[in-house]
Amino acid sequence: MEKIKILIISDLHLGMENADPIISGEERLKTFNKIISIADEHDILLIAGDLINDENIDSKYFAILNENFSSLINSGKEIFYTPGFGELTSQDSINPSILQLNTTFTFSDDKGFMVKSSKGDIFIYGLWSKNPSDEWDIVRSNKNGFHIGLFYADFNPQINASSDNMSIKKDNIKKMNLDFYALGKKHTFKMFKLYNKIIGAYPGSSESYSIDEIGDRFVISMEIEDDEVRNIKKISVNSNKILSEEIDCGDIFNQTDLLEKFKLSYPAESIINITLAGERDFMIESNFISELSEYFRGVKVTDISIPSLKIMIEENIDDSLKGVFFQILNEKIDKETLSETDSEMISGIIYPSARSHKREGVVL
Repeated sequence: MEKIKILIISDLHLGMENADPIISGEERLKTFNKIISIADEHDILLIAGDLINDENIDSKYFAILNENFSSLINSGKEIFYTPGFGELTSQDSINPSILQLNTTFTFSDDKGFMVKSSKGDIFIYGLWSKNPSDEWDIVRSNKNGFHIGLFYADFNPQINASSDNMSIKKDNIKKMNLDFYALGKKHTFKMFKLYNKIIGAYPGSSESYSIDEIGDRFVISMEIEDDEVRNIKKISVNSNKILSEEIDCGDIFNQTDLLEKFKLSYPAESIINITLAGERDFMIESNFISELSEYFRGVKVTDISIPSLKIMIEENIDDSLKGVFFQILNEKIDKETLSETDSEMISGIIYPSARSHKREGVVL
């Protein structure tokens, strides 16, 4: 078999701006156009679900999808599509507009589990949706060639059995006996090996689904030759990268200093997901996030910093029972001078995790 180039994508969630506008519709379309350009350099495009976000998507997207798919088909490419949850209606049926798209094959209720590519002995197996009571009733055919599963599912090759039949487990993999599993649903890139051989991969979300999906987002390109994966790589495609960093508060004098650090470190209109760490000897006021939101398009700040005893008291004095405790503590401390060691000891008693630096973050 000659070398065949395959591109695997999933979880672009076109139309997502209706639910969460942090990444605009224009940016997701820009990412989609980039994917189409990359697909044009391949022989086969595999779509592992959630290309769209839900049934409330604007109809304009289907026209855009069909135009681009038709362009690929007309240039001799093949497109195989396994719908995910995003492609379903509220009645749990595939969105009719998805079934009308110009693809080589879209897996659905009334179509079989396996189809052969015209590019050679490449066999694609798909399952568009699963009822938890169903089994993975797919078995490799006895035909020679390369056999790929295109699934929207959890993939757990280390687990032998589970009550969750929607998860592909070790016994399912053994039964199906396919050469590779192209996967959608999970938004983080991940490859799976068995006996030192790559058997499957999630490309992850092609564009960030939420502010927690930081950094580069990927599609997967692989080359098949002589019924084996000869080359496989991830390609970054996202149009907007969510910036992430951990900031040591020990180097910060006050909140104003921290705000300036943010504004000097990241361009205006950025989307940022920042963690505050280290020892903190200044208050974080209630206006902190609102001031950042005036400068950045999207902001998430998680505080895992360790406040000094003085700051811990200041941040917790209010009308609650906890606040009364800190008020009394503050009055006691005012009556005598504490050494740094005493302050650390009291902090450790009140806030044991402060000494281990393993506190769960608080989203500000």
